[in-house]
Formats: sequence, C-alpha cells, structure tokens
Amino acid sequence: MKKTLTARELVLIGVLTATTAVLAQIAIPLPFSTMPFSLGMIAVYTTGILLKPKHAVLTQLCYLLLGAAGVPVFGNFRGGIPALFGSTGGYLMVYPIMAFIVAYALNGRTSRQAEKQVAGERVKGKIRLIIKAAISICIAHTILYLGGSAWLSAITGMTFEKAMAMAVYPFIPFDIVKIIICVAAIVPMRNRLMSMHLLQLDYAPANS
Repeated sequence: MKKTLTARELVLIGVLTATTAVLAQIAIPLPFSTMPFSLGMIAVYTTGILLKPKHAVLTQLCYLLLGAAGVPVFGNFRGGIPALFGSTGGYLMVYPIMAFIVAYALNGRTSRQAEKQVAGERVKGKIRLIIKAAISICIAHTILYLGGSAWLSAITGMTFEKAMAMAVYPFIPFDIVKIIICVAAIVPMRNRLMSMHLLQLDYAPANS
C-alpha cells in the first residue's frame, strides 16, 4: 500500500488548504446574526469533491493547524487557539469530517469502482455523480449544523435550540446556494480535470 504522497497530491493539498484560507476571508456581516455569511464552506466541499478521502481530511487538518498556530486563516483574518476553540470553533472543527464525507462518497475506492462501471454511459454516470455529491454535501452540512451548534451551546450556555436559531436557521437559504454552486460547478470541474489527466483519483490494486 502506498504510504507517501506524490508531488501532485502534495500540490493539490497545499492549493486547497490555501483556497480554504482565502475563501474563509470572504465573509459578509449580517444584521440578524453574529455569524457572517462566508464562502469557506465552498472550499471545504471543493476539497471533498477533488480529493481522495484521506487527502481531503489532511487538507482540512492542515488548515486548522495553521489557524491554531496563529496564522490568520480563519474568518476575519483570525488565528490562534482562542479562535479555534471559541464559541464558533465547533463549526471549524468539523471541517475534516465534512470533507471526508464528501470525498468518501465521490472518491472512495468503492465509489470510484462504481463510477468506472458506468463510464460508458455518460449521462447516467453524470446523474449518479451529481446525486451522490448533493446527498453527501447535505449530510456533511447537517454535521456542520449539529456539531457547530452543540459546541456554541456548550461554550455560551445558551440552549441548543437558541444556538440553532442564531447560527443555523438564518443561513439555510445561503447554504442552499453554496450547495448548488458546488454541485453545478465544482463537480463538472472534477470531471474536466480528470479527463485532462490533471486529477488522479484512481487506486492501486488492493494487493499491490
């Protein structure tokens, strides 16, 4: 089993770690919530769509470790342990889990084998991929809502219901738009990159 990362994999992990940091800064304050509207989620899901599961997790772990070390990669150019473990830190700490869910659904070994089996049926294959992407992203986003709100409730002492009302419900329409962007734009980008041999998601035989 291959235990080292190739140069291409290292570059992709680095690029997507940086992409997460950059998109996290595109945050718009909202008058009805202390939580801003951020594009960081798009980067997390892009990581899952374009990378194998372990690489997706590694990318988001690198992002969190950079932030914990003090590099201002979190929203509003924040960094450091207090930012990671503050009231909104729960929404950050589930990033690796979210990336894994999407990457496993799309790029896990079993999923890739199933994708290859319908490679000759392009329309059917694309539809199945889009459905898997949409479902896995929705599951990942549910983890974001539950994990982040549970952490917010525990840190602030507010009820879980109040945390959801403050940090989740107002953002659902915006989050739906983010999910549509990822499914409609990033998934086709994945297919295009693979056809150009710029993205390698195949696995070595199990006995190699």
